[in-house]
Amino acid sequence: MNKKAVVIEINEVPLRILNHYKKLKPNSSIAHLLNQSLVLKTEAKDVEESFLYPSQTWGSLNTGVAYDQHKIHWYNDPKPDEYPLYWKTIANSGISVGLINTLHSSPADSYIDKSNYKFVIPDCFASNNITKPEIYQDFQSLNTSATSENGRETTMKFPRQKAVATLVKSPALGIKSKTLLDAASLVARIKTGRVNKERLRNLQFTLLGDIFFKQLKTKDVDLAILFTNHIAANMHRYWYGLFPEDYGLQLYDQKWMDKYSSEILVSLELLDNFLRRLITYCDQQQRSLILVSSMGQAANEKLTETPKYSYKLENIQKFLDILCQGKQYDYQIDAAMIPQYSLKFTSRTEAQECFQAIQESQPHLENIWLEIDINDQVITLSTNLSSRTDQFLIKGQRFSHNDLGFRQVLIEDHHSGRHCPEGSLIVYNSKTSSTTQDTVDYLEYAPAMLKFFGLDTPSYMLEPQFTV
Repeated sequence: MNKKAVVIEINEVPLRILNHYKKLKPNSSIAHLLNQSLVLKTEAKDVEESFLYPSQTWGSLNTGVAYDQHKIHWYNDPKPDEYPLYWKTIANSGISVGLINTLHSSPADSYIDKSNYKFVIPDCFASNNITKPEIYQDFQSLNTSATSENGRETTMKFPRQKAVATLVKSPALGIKSKTLLDAASLVARIKTGRVNKERLRNLQFTLLGDIFFKQLKTKDVDLAILFTNHIAANMHRYWYGLFPEDYGLQLYDQKWMDKYSSEILVSLELLDNFLRRLITYCDQQQRSLILVSSMGQAANEKLTETPKYSYKLENIQKFLDILCQGKQYDYQIDAAMIPQYSLKFTSRTEAQECFQAIQESQPHLENIWLEIDINDQVITLSTNLSSRTDQFLIKGQRFSHNDLGFRQVLIEDHHSGRHCPEGSLIVYNSKTSSTTQDTVDYLEYAPAMLKFFGLDTPSYMLEPQFTV
């Protein structure tokens, strides 16, 4: 019998979070999966812990090679042809694939028209809005717009025309009326101040979940993959709210705890509701269901203060003019996750010149955090301003945050959750899943998936110590 699998990529979710939810809700879908599945802890060993970032670790997990080989550092970095993402190998082998939001699925121009890709909504860092089928293009425009608008803070700014078009098409897209009603209720509660506006981030998952389920049932692909970041976003902001005992000092008062301590659990409940439908479907269709994360999160013990504001770089050209002393370059701004800002240059020469100019300014910055990376024609800046002062210096010259192109953002939450190497791998409903250990190198995941579909693994991959 032809094997089929559904993969839910739960970004940065460690087993601790899932087990905590199971303890609180022993009759939940998450508890059912943990009780009835092969449950493994994954380890990211190829990237130093202080350096961990999802664009790197998902690159490693899904190519099966270490970061030093694939060199995917940021979301829009080039993807190496010599180390393809495992799902590309599967599709190129004649097996049908469907993708929604999985990292590094953009740009999709080179593969989306191939017949073995039955549905594709690329990740929300895409530079265009192409989808398969085309009916999802307005929806994808909302995704990419939300990524560019919502950085350190969440806003309600959306392209109104695209939002209306999506609403009108929602039944054809697969979006359920209950999902829309729940979304409308959430917006109303946010506007009246009854719930945290950051819950808007959860909406993407509920909409994508409906679309994924519709396409899965309609196209009946052999491999279907859905990526979600909604739990990770809440863990970063509210880890303290769920596990205050992890910290050696009190960071927030009871008022903050009353307001925010349930945010991670709310996001887990959305996943749990989605899994309830998915488990039933996979049982009926005899499909394997796999939950995987490329790394996890843990308490950020370095968080010792809670500033009331942060900064968002809104005018990159202003910043570059000062850093590069007025030198003009031809580039476009690619989507990235704040505090990262990616610039794609028209030539490698210009990218290298700009990179060197910024590097020359780096030693002369005061109260300005700036790191810079270059990959081919793409420069990615990681930058923020100190919240302890309103004076920022470059080569001894003083600037305000506005002079530098930044906007001050009021915040009530901080990164109390940090990246850690330990992730999750849960394999449900597979007749062949097995292992002799409870912790595995995450580079074994891609070859294990190839073997699941009966494909040979390339020599550069590890031999997996488990089967899915």
